Amino acid sequence: MQVQSIPLSHPQPAGRPVKRGALAVFRGLRLAAVQAKKVPAALAQAGIDVREAWRESAGPNA
Repeated sequence: MQVQSIPLSHPQPAGRPVKRGALAVFRGLRLAAVQAKKVPAALAQAGIDVREAWRESAGPNA
């Protein structure tokens, strides 16, 4: 009986640097697109916070 190892993932051949580079760029672009979708919500919340702080600063406990 002979023991044979089973690879757990598909190893990338070292001879394809262009493909590896392209994959890295595309993954980075996809991540940037996901992060960019969060910006409008963050800006909206910042605007709300500034307005609330402005109103609170006019109050008697300011």
